[in-house]
Parts: sequence; C-alpha cells; structure tokens
Amino acid sequence: MKKRTIIFMLLLCCCTVPFAQKATVAKEAPVPCTDQANASDLPGKYTDHTNPKYPTSVHGTAQDKAAMTKLLIALERLEEASRSNFNLTGCVARVSFSGGDKNTFGNNAYVSYGYQLGVYQNVCHVTQHIVKTVDEYRTVLRVNVNPFLMADGLRGMGEFYLTDKSVRYECPTDARMGANYEKDKRANPSHISQYFSEGALLTGRADDYKNQHADFLKLNNGDGYVERWEMGSRESKPNPKAYKWIDRHYFITKPGIALLVPVTRKQYLEDLLEYFEIEKVNFYYSLDELTKRNAGNTSDNAKKRASVLEVDKAAYTKLYNDRKEKVKQLLATQKEEWLQMQAIIATNNITYDAYERLNEIGKFYDKEGEYKVALNVLNPAYFKTKTPLISTKPVLMELQFRYEIGEGQGFSERLFNNFLKNYDMAALRKMLE
Repeated sequence: MKKRTIIFMLLLCCCTVPFAQKATVAKEAPVPCTDQANASDLPGKYTDHTNPKYPTSVHGTAQDKAAMTKLLIALERLEEASRSNFNLTGCVARVSFSGGDKNTFGNNAYVSYGYQLGVYQNVCHVTQHIVKTVDEYRTVLRVNVNPFLMADGLRGMGEFYLTDKSVRYECPTDARMGANYEKDKRANPSHISQYFSEGALLTGRADDYKNQHADFLKLNNGDGYVERWEMGSRESKPNPKAYKWIDRHYFITKPGIALLVPVTRKQYLEDLLEYFEIEKVNFYYSLDELTKRNAGNTSDNAKKRASVLEVDKAAYTKLYNDRKEKVKQLLATQKEEWLQMQAIIATNNITYDAYERLNEIGKFYDKEGEYKVALNVLNPAYFKTKTPLISTKPVLMELQFRYEIGEGQGFSERLFNNFLKNYDMAALRKMLE
C-alpha cells in the first residue's frame, strides 16, 4: 500500500508540473472595441529593443557590436524623448536593431547598421469586437548609420555588340575578369564604376521627377527632405479621406560640405582611358568564353557565330585604338574652361552599338534629363578623417519615416506630426564623426 501511494504521488507531481509552468505565462486579456474608430483611439503599446520576442540582429566582432549597440540605444533614447508628452494610440510600436556589414565610401570601409521603430496598426475585429494587431507594419521610422548609397557608375557600358547584333559581349566595368576579380572590384574598383548620377542617389528615396535636381541637392547637402509616394499622388487635390502612403528621407551630413562633387569632363575622359584597359582584358575574356561555348557545335548558327567572333576580334582592336586616340585628342586640344565643366553624358543603355558609343565620346550636355546623366562622385574631403578611422563611427546617417494619412490612419499621422514637432535633428547631427 505504501509503495502504491509513493507511485501515485510521483505521477501527480509529473502531471502538475507542466500546468504550473503554463500558468506562469500570462496572456494579456483581450481589449474590447466597438468599431475601427474606437480601436484607433485606444492606448497603444511601445516595446523597446530588450524584448526577446523582437531580438536584435547586429553582428560583427565583440568590440564592433558593443560600439554599434551603444549608438543604437542612443538613437532609441532620442526617439523616446520625442514622445515624452505624447500618448501612443491605435498601434503597437516595436524597436529592433540590425546591421554589421561593411560599406565602402571611397577608400574607407565603415560598418553599416540601423535602428528601426516598426509601427503595427491595431484594428477592431469585425465579429469578435476585440482589438487585434496586424502582423505587418506600414508605418516605420528608421535611422541607418553609414547607409548604402547606390553608385550606378557606367554599368551599361560593359555590354555591347560590334559587327553583328546577334553577338553581345558582357564586360564588367568595375575590374578585370579573372581569378582576382571579386577581390579587385571591392578593393580597387575602376573610377567609372564609382560614379553617381543624380537619379541614382534618389532611387528608392524620391520620385518627384519634375524637381529631381532640387531633391538631389537636398540629399547631397543634408538640407531638407525628399519623398517617395508609395500610394496616392502628390498631384491630387487634397482629400482627408483619401489614403496616402508616403516615404520620407533625410540625409544627416557634416555641415557645410557636399557629400558628392561633380565629375569634370577632364576627369571623365581620363577615367575612360583607365576603363579602356579594363574593358580590353574583359572583352578578350568574354570572347574566349563565347568561343569555348561555340566549340564543337556544327550547326549553321554556330558557324555564323564563329565567323562573327573572328571578325569582331579584329574589329575590337581598331575600336580600342580609335577611342583612345579620340579621348587623348580631346584632352590635348580642349580649353581648360571646357574641361572643368561637369560631365553630363548620354546614358549607356540608349544603344548597345559600340560604334554609336564611339560617336558619343566628346559629346556633353547642359543638364541631366531623359537619357542623360550628370556624373558625380563621392567627395574625398567629406570622408577625410583627422584621427585614425574607427569603422563603427557614423560618417553619414539616413533618417526615414514612412507614414500613412487617411481615414482610419490617425495613429500614423499623429505619430508623424509629433516627430515633426519634437524629434531632435540637431542631436542626431552631433552623433556624426
């Protein structure tokens, strides 16, 4: 009897432990609501980066992670301070940190990382009449430290045909193909691959094409903001009920110094001479690959392709020499005033005909527009450091606020208006190197 009692007690313990553990995980009681307007007015919730449900994804060395986390927490505190007298309603706001990848500006490699406040709307369930939080955010505040900038270079130049449209040569413009290609394109890329057009800097950040140059200057000088309209139209008449989803961007830069500077015609022509040497290697690399791929094929198309490859091999030698000579003549004969003007050229993807591109060398235009790009490059003076480089220090920041306006979107509009009124941009600028 005593033995059976002991066994019963052991079984009772085994059965009750899971229930005890489950009981410690308290679920929040559902919040009742009457309609969407009611859900939008109910108190919201803020979750900082310490919540294990929304972990950070910062990676790197222990020293880098500590430095990044310190600054990210400072960014978090800055946003929290902007809401010291603001009641969050109609949403759940969750903080997360991410980053740790290297980003190269000129010859300097910095660590890129970011703070994010994702804002999830609360809605009133139509049948249960309780508040539910949507799974995805559409409103978000981000601060990206040392963000990626999209240099578009002259990538289109690396694809062309010579004597027959059916055979195209794909030649990377950033480095010579071969065993060291991946290393060289990161450590020693060509000059033309580091060019920025005005449109490239605005890609994903602004879509006001009528005012593209003005928007470019705002980002380049760290002065003001640009916007991209994800839904709705800036051209439409004001309508408080119409839904608008707008993505706003600010660049936080060093005061009084431009992020990018114009590429002069002289620099562009000199950089072309460097590029021709890279292209020459890559052309023959591409030619050899096409020849190998064609070998052993006895079809009529393969025979024609083999003939084109042979003709193109000789044609390229003449093209290479003609282009070099034309550039050298321009550098030797044009006046310095002409050479120092900004290089605004036809985009490379207008044509893939190598001879038409030869005719374009030396043609420059007055401003960037359709099929024309104004060339810029990172300003060496901006990235010059007085002390040894610390890769985690911010040299540039991008602040993004994607917000919603319209019926039922008051939670987003209120948060955005509070940001405009109370967020301390000056404190953000003080964090720069």
